[in-house]
Amino acid sequence: MASSTDRFDPDFVVRQVLKGNRDRFRLIVREYGLLVRGYLAARVYHLEDAEDLAQDAFLVAFSKLSTYEIGTNFRAWLLTIAKFQLTNHWRKTSRRANAMDRFRHDIAEAILPDLQKASEELDQERIGNLLDCIAKLPDRTRHLIRAGLDGVRMETLTEELNLKPNALYQLRHRAHQALRKCMEEQSPDPAS
Repeated sequence: MASSTDRFDPDFVVRQVLKGNRDRFRLIVREYGLLVRGYLAARVYHLEDAEDLAQDAFLVAFSKLSTYEIGTNFRAWLLTIAKFQLTNHWRKTSRRANAMDRFRHDIAEAILPDLQKASEELDQERIGNLLDCIAKLPDRTRHLIRAGLDGVRMETLTEELNLKPNALYQLRHRAHQALRKCMEEQSPDPAS
């Protein structure tokens, strides 16, 4: 059993897959699945689309694995593939950004760095801290964050919370600040 100090080495797994042990690719899917699905889910309206795009991204990654340059950032390489899948999806569906897309994008951008860092470091404590911080938010603010992550439409939220769109954006901004402050208090950055 691997200790908590062991780090996932994508280059090692890539070499194994390229040598013919194709089944080892599932380790890559297990390691990066949450990150890729989260990245895509933050940018599409339907969760099913995000799941399909993530599956497609991993299929492309598997088929293009020989083009990955050992020693470079595998995570960035994989997210680039996911970005291309997303761009193709948007091109096919001719989606145009609207207020809800921007709203969901902003929520995702606020939380995505914490999710990426947690995934990269295998830091379950940090994810727990983020969930604790969300739980500490006032009911209305917590509802806003969860609804945004669940893809609830902005119009629905303005009605549910009895707020105008500008007030909703202000509440979201304050929620982001409160989450950031709470995370800094719970796990101060040793570099600062």
